[in-house]
Amino acid sequence: MTNDVVLKVENLSKVFKIYPNTTGRIKEWLTFGKRAYHKNFQSLKDVSFEVRKGGFLGIIGPNGAGKSTLLKIITGVLEPTSGSYQTTGKVLSLLELSGGMDDDLSGRENIVRSAQLLGFPDGYVEEKMEQISEFAELEEFFDQPLGLYSSGMRIRLAFSMFAFLECDILILDEVLAVGDIFFRQKCYARLEELIKQNTAIILVTHSTGTVSQYCDDVIVLQNGAVSYHGSADLAIQKYFEIKKDKGIKVKASIAYMEEDYVSSKHIELNLAPAQFEWPAESLFEESALPQKSENDQAKLIHLLVCNTENNPRLVFNQGETARFYFVYQAKENMGVPIAGINLLTGKNLFIHGKNSLQLGLDHPLRFQEKEFMYCRQLMKLDLAPGNYIFNLNLFAMSPLDFAQKEKLSITDIREKLIPVISIKSAGVIQVVRPLRNHGVDLHGGLCNLDGEMQMQIVGVS
Repeated sequence: MTNDVVLKVENLSKVFKIYPNTTGRIKEWLTFGKRAYHKNFQSLKDVSFEVRKGGFLGIIGPNGAGKSTLLKIITGVLEPTSGSYQTTGKVLSLLELSGGMDDDLSGRENIVRSAQLLGFPDGYVEEKMEQISEFAELEEFFDQPLGLYSSGMRIRLAFSMFAFLECDILILDEVLAVGDIFFRQKCYARLEELIKQNTAIILVTHSTGTVSQYCDDVIVLQNGAVSYHGSADLAIQKYFEIKKDKGIKVKASIAYMEEDYVSSKHIELNLAPAQFEWPAESLFEESALPQKSENDQAKLIHLLVCNTENNPRLVFNQGETARFYFVYQAKENMGVPIAGINLLTGKNLFIHGKNSLQLGLDHPLRFQEKEFMYCRQLMKLDLAPGNYIFNLNLFAMSPLDFAQKEKLSITDIREKLIPVISIKSAGVIQVVRPLRNHGVDLHGGLCNLDGEMQMQIVGVS
């Protein structure tokens, strides 16, 4: 290995023997392996990569991709079936702490004991105890038995210790998903300090937001093999593609990056907004909601169609403007919310659709669980007389993708819109001929398109 490479993995593979029951294992032993009673499951397939000093490697992939197996091999918990890996210096993994923790010992005593088990000399961790205690923010619990700790407090204690133990490679497995946002921010700030000290970080996570913001190198694992290795943006795109190919519903919460929001300007939408006209609340009480108006991610709680005077209407003259008012409540955290309406004929012919992204709105950067989002969408009904069905759609987009939307193609934007809820047949409006047209149709066909015409007669000389 070169001087700055601290981990080199070459063609690493791991095969597990899967037995139908314990009897099968015993039978195989009795035959001295001459007869197989197991099936092979290959958890890792020829995985190769390098990690350099001060590097921040992210490892993502769907469940069962081999992420945990890879970590256990690197940390010496498992032996590879084939291939090799080589490390330079000391490797610490947050998973190692669980084996050395004792519920009867205090947080302080557990840190001393764990440091000894990890091979640090006597007195080493005591010198750093004040820093660890201050970072963990456990206050009086720091000297209380671990049995009184919540899972989040245990993670605080564990991370705080590892954050101040010297090592060449620090491996973290989804541990920063626990705890409040401010503590997580402090953890990432500490990781950045460690990177400046040439500590290499390996983070296994399902948080694409974390990967995008912090990792300078990302590996995507799929069925035990490296599906992609490179930049964070392309890795996340590959990860989404894998989940879609597997038929896994990509939930809106994957576009939620809480770390970005502490310092971000956020438009709160907890009350009916004052910046645009809103009908009296009593009018919503009289309006009915569609039968299927919620799922596990969001729900529609109000829907009303009005004319320009904000009087409830479902019948409009040709050329009139309809105002659609609707309110969503989030059931989980999500990224930038994108809302819109599709209009269809009675024969399900799609004739018009626009969302807030296409309309160029100044979007809020997030939509959090239990918050309300008030929407008003205007639509000029330059349509042929008839009945029209409207659908409501809500999507979410990662704030990072949203920030560079001008650089994305139409296809890229469609790929990055994560469906939240689609409410089919949310309502029906009717368009009729105005009385003043005196029997002359305003236009032929389904839609009235803007345009002009000139006419001139030239005499024959």
